[in-house]
Amino acid sequence: MKRILLSSIVVALSIGLYAQDGDNSSKEGKVVYEDVMKLDIKLEGAAAQFADQLPKERRSKKELLFTENFSLYQNVKEDESAEEVAMSGGGGMIQMKMMEPDNQLFYDIENSKTVEKREFMTRVFLIENDIKQGEWKITGDQKVILDYPCMQAVQENDEGKKTFAWFTPSIPIATGPSGYIGLPGLVLQVEMEDGDHTLTALSIDFSEIDKKLLVKPKKGKKVSQEEFDKIVADKMEEMGAEHKEGGATFMIQIKK
Repeated sequence: MKRILLSSIVVALSIGLYAQDGDNSSKEGKVVYEDVMKLDIKLEGAAAQFADQLPKERRSKKELLFTENFSLYQNVKEDESAEEVAMSGGGGMIQMKMMEPDNQLFYDIENSKTVEKREFMTRVFLIENDIKQGEWKITGDQKVILDYPCMQAVQENDEGKKTFAWFTPSIPIATGPSGYIGLPGLVLQVEMEDGDHTLTALSIDFSEIDKKLLVKPKKGKKVSQEEFDKIVADKMEEMGAEHKEGGATFMIQIKK
């Protein structure tokens, strides 16, 4: 019992020291993240011969624009081009094109509200959510990312799947990539328990943000989170595909 109590005190002191050492004037800037998602693409019939040639992962870049009160997470514009892969064998050939949807997530930090633009099957949706506090648990694990000391936090969904986030109290902004927000510091890395998806900060720039760029998305049909999840689940079932809740998505076109 004494050992557990001592560990808790050390963790609390570490967070306090990091927050004091941080540059509290650095409350505005941009973070570029690398988004890495493992792929498990299934091909049937004659196309199955190309299975070994399929890419095993998808890498892209995302950016987080942030101020003390707001943040916007979106694709890096120069990284939006579609990735094309051509495969041949056995007298046949297929072409595969992978395209990132133009999703955006706007976060009102002060009021704990988000507005998200999601593209799905050529349709655009707007989803508004209130952020629930207390869903993260700080583990006490620590590491350094981009020279910033970070603490680990974990959350678990209804299916028991865990997500680990590394945040730095040195940058006391409660935001992060892809909706991983609400922690006492900027989130610099996110890791899914099964290893299927990771987000890692590549750079941080504390230049002043053009406020014209940091605005709520407005284009799309307004739906609740539950309505959007049902639309996606129904379409995936219709197509005979598996949908992972909360997973990253992109469009794949395959031409024979």
